[in-house]
Amino acid sequence: MSIAQLQKSNGNNTELRGAAEVIRVTQLSKSYSLGEVTVEALRSVSLSVQRGEFVAIMGPSGSGKSTFLNLLGCLDRPGSGSYLIDGQDVARLTENELAEVRSRKLGFVFQSFNLLSRTTARDNVALPVSYLRAARAASDRDLPDRLLAAVGLPERGRHTPAELSGGEQQRIALARSLVNGPSIILADEPTGNLDTARSREIMLILAGLNNAGITIVLVTHEPDIAAYAKRLIHFRDGSIVSDEPVDQLPESRAARLNVDFLRKGAAEGSVASVHTQSVDRLSFSELLAHVKAAVLTLWHNRLRSTLTALGILIGVAAVIAMMAVGQGSQKDVQTRIEQLGSNLLSIRPGSAASGMAQLGAGSAETLTIEDADAISAKIANLSGIAPEVVLQTQVQYGRTNWSTSVTGTTAAYPVVHSWTVARGTFFTEGELQGRQAVCVLGSDVAATLYPNGDPIGTTVRIKGAGYRVIGVMSSRGGGGFGNQDDVVFVPVTTAMARLTGPKQVRSIAVSVTSRDDMVTAKSDITALLRQRHGIQTGRDADFTIFSQEDILTAMQGVSQTLTLLLASVAAISLVVGGIGIMNIMLVSVTERTREIGLRKALGARPKDIMQQFLTEAIILSGLGGVLGWILGVVASYLIQVLGKTTTVVTPATVLLALGFALAVGVFFGIFPARKAASLDPIRALRYE
Repeated sequence: MSIAQLQKSNGNNTELRGAAEVIRVTQLSKSYSLGEVTVEALRSVSLSVQRGEFVAIMGPSGSGKSTFLNLLGCLDRPGSGSYLIDGQDVARLTENELAEVRSRKLGFVFQSFNLLSRTTARDNVALPVSYLRAARAASDRDLPDRLLAAVGLPERGRHTPAELSGGEQQRIALARSLVNGPSIILADEPTGNLDTARSREIMLILAGLNNAGITIVLVTHEPDIAAYAKRLIHFRDGSIVSDEPVDQLPESRAARLNVDFLRKGAAEGSVASVHTQSVDRLSFSELLAHVKAAVLTLWHNRLRSTLTALGILIGVAAVIAMMAVGQGSQKDVQTRIEQLGSNLLSIRPGSAASGMAQLGAGSAETLTIEDADAISAKIANLSGIAPEVVLQTQVQYGRTNWSTSVTGTTAAYPVVHSWTVARGTFFTEGELQGRQAVCVLGSDVAATLYPNGDPIGTTVRIKGAGYRVIGVMSSRGGGGFGNQDDVVFVPVTTAMARLTGPKQVRSIAVSVTSRDDMVTAKSDITALLRQRHGIQTGRDADFTIFSQEDILTAMQGVSQTLTLLLASVAAISLVVGGIGIMNIMLVSVTERTREIGLRKALGARPKDIMQQFLTEAIILSGLGGVLGWILGVVASYLIQVLGKTTTVVTPATVLLALGFALAVGVFFGIFPARKAASLDPIRALRYE
């Protein structure tokens, strides 16, 4: 739509025109400190602007005109004096209330356009709506499109600023200044970067808005631009040197722009009610706006965002994988101990001493075969007893050698440990008493020595002597808490005669008939062994008796500690990833300083800016967390398959890792977000 098409014959909008005073400035002063030098930018400036006026401000560079416009726009605070909008002194307003004034009462047009380069023209126009908290629910979703049509750009809404000419960009900025229905438009050199033809178009739009009843305050260096106004004020050295009416150009007086579709009553709203109309809580629409802006920003810098999220990704994956390994080991421990029998008591020798040093539990040689026989004969409610002697040695069949654990025990071992024989039989009591050279292989030993054959009836050699294979045990699984299938069983009498010598046993396993008899059996065995070993009352026993529950509790404690240790080490990478997020967010704050200043000029509160940057940090950490979750599950599976160990990924582990990732994002995102929120809007807008 051309400017000529915008010039309508319906006259001024009398609903927005009035004689009320909209701006009153009294003895306004502003000074800046530059090192040891104090510069007085404004010196006791006083004036008033009536609603519907078109005021042009001129003056040489350094005269204070831009400082004055910034004060009118609530982007800065005066050093002294008062500034009233609609009768209220804005100097008394809080930061949030000033943001509300900028959002509802003021529209800004800048010389450099200040459009967000990553967003479309339509989204640039709609940007102030996200900060119009009081009336967002009633906002017109088609308003940005209608404003684009009003400024002659109905087909350019999907284009980015880089695809628009300078004149088109300034029209977009004009449409943006109108979207919240302001009563005052502040234009700082709006034609400074435009040629003559584009300048005329912009000024005719401003004149049309003024003729529709909107107050315009314009700063310019050019007299021909000032001629579009109705009143001309000259500044010099921070003071007003002249204030006089202007013989307005005829085409300016005739310019018409239909803005009847803007929100009714916008120009009549009272600043005094700002603090009561503002909605402080984060609304769903605000959240969506923050998410949309964050996703757009992160996508624009997608390589940097990906590298930043990689730290969180690796951290979450490491935490999940390490906790899966730890919890898998814990499950292995529980499964293997339970496989030994729930009614099992294990008797082990006490600790031997070497000088002043204790050698640890099981190092003493205090248990004998006779102790096992006495327990079997004198203790009631036992279903089996199996003393054990153990040595590590080579087992040979043909040309194949295998280093394994050889355990000497009794015929009751399968009953005591609830372990079945898969093929053949276990040795009998007769073979035990006869010290027969027979053996039973664990499933792993059988698979190693006989990869393609049946071992039953064959002979293996242990320490040079031949032993006939009479059975193969069922598999109990390997890895984690030792490999129970990597073992060879021989009669304990044969082991003592041929392998270990007549020495004490390593342990005695006792199976109790019922769980209810466990405490009684443990007490009776303790009393019997103390009597046999001649241990006086009050002295420590030279043996220890463990139940399966005792062993399970102890091993679970060790596994839990290991799991926490592994998770803590992995969590360090999450912290490193969080530091990476903070670093990138600080860089982003620096890069987007002007954008932050623009958002504040359009009505964003410090809280809004902080929420926006926190949203970006949370999305970064959340994205890294979700991808890390997937990678962690895959890594856990590969560890289980390739490492042949159990891993367990629980929902609690995943939630913990994701929660920690989000917490890291929030924690390390707060400082950059607070820094962005604390930026002064005028300094941010001037940042290069």
